[in-house]
Amino acid sequence: MLTSLPESLPEICSQFLSSLSSTDVDLKAQMQGCVVQLQQALEIEQTLSRISETVRASLDETFSLNAVVQELALELEADCYIVLRTDTDQQRLISSSSSQAPTSSFQTKVLSLDHDPEINHCLRATDYLQFCFNTNLPEEKFTLFACSINHNDENLGNLWVIQATSKTLTELEIHLLQKVAKQCAIAIQQSRLYQAAQSQVEELKQLNEVKDNFLNQAIHDLRSPLANMQLAIHMLEHQLAAGRSDSGDTSQQNPAYIKTLTHLKILQTECERELTLVNNLLELQRLESGLASEKQSLDLVDVIDLRDWLTNLIRPFEDRIQQRQITLELQIAPCLPTIVSDSDTLHRVLSELLHNACKYTPPHETISIHARSSSECVQIEISNSGVEIPVEEQLRIFDKFYRIPNSDRWKQGGTGLGLALVKEMLVHLRGSIYIESGNGQTCFTIQLPLR
Repeated sequence: MLTSLPESLPEICSQFLSSLSSTDVDLKAQMQGCVVQLQQALEIEQTLSRISETVRASLDETFSLNAVVQELALELEADCYIVLRTDTDQQRLISSSSSQAPTSSFQTKVLSLDHDPEINHCLRATDYLQFCFNTNLPEEKFTLFACSINHNDENLGNLWVIQATSKTLTELEIHLLQKVAKQCAIAIQQSRLYQAAQSQVEELKQLNEVKDNFLNQAIHDLRSPLANMQLAIHMLEHQLAAGRSDSGDTSQQNPAYIKTLTHLKILQTECERELTLVNNLLELQRLESGLASEKQSLDLVDVIDLRDWLTNLIRPFEDRIQQRQITLELQIAPCLPTIVSDSDTLHRVLSELLHNACKYTPPHETISIHARSSSECVQIEISNSGVEIPVEEQLRIFDKFYRIPNSDRWKQGGTGLGLALVKEMLVHLRGSIYIESGNGQTCFTIQLPLR
């Protein structure tokens, strides 16, 4: 019949020792020594494991090193110190004591010895030092251990242990301290890398804030003159028409009139394009910088019946689609549920996607709009045939100012902000968008939550 196994190897050894007869004195003594060493090795391994876990779990240098010296002080029953080097060649001390006795004199002594050129020279030449320190005063007799904390041949500081003169560190304890010194180097390095990364993040945040402020100001400064230009163009059109009426010239073939009207149309088109760019930039900046308040982002109160709503949406595009010899198909699944969203924002999203489809679809191809629902969302797909977007372009298509090279079949131009705006607006609608392209077809799919 099997008995339960002991919990650890030292217990196995203890049970074996108890089974030895009294005549096996030498063997029993040897075994007892092995059990003591094994127990010490296990305790040291557990201490090293706890220290490693602490170092990995925290990016706070001070917290990690304090935990290290506390663990060592308890394990070694000694005073433990870490002396760090700073950029200004100053010393920073982290200490812990296993006793309740004041350690200020030890701290002063450690700082003094750590700065000693001879000791530093020896530590650079060897892995560690262990020596006795004696003075004429009885209370200043103790054993010291020092081990370098190095990272890539750079000395970050030293690990110190102070014990009574009657004690010396065993090989296992020295091995533990060497391992701990390496863990300290890791803790210091990862903390400093984290601090450097945080500093860079803060600097980038400040630069981004400066950029946002400049962009907002520039956009606002551009809107006013563009609006004035637009108003001036309308006034010039009215004045031109009024001047011809007053002079009695109603001929549509007047070369001067035709030339002036052509120039005005060009000016009006370019002005509207620039004003659209400025407005898109301002809207995108508002969405990205979080200027849209939380209340605005949560005010999805429009109940939308997509069957009638989509039918009305496509009407302004029908003439353009017919002129370009493109077929438009609208497919709406039966029993499509209503959704609660923001009608104006959703209208802008789908109009932009439909505008893109018109822009890039070749003649005699098809634009399809398909609306259907699942248990959790409504899907609206806008696809066009006769065009594909390469995979490498799909990864960038929602980036600001990015336009696929040589894809504008009708030479309408654009700012490269439309799809970036679509993506940001869908975030505020709590929706999402993704693209699929292949086999001569490109499809944008919008998902909007039912609840």
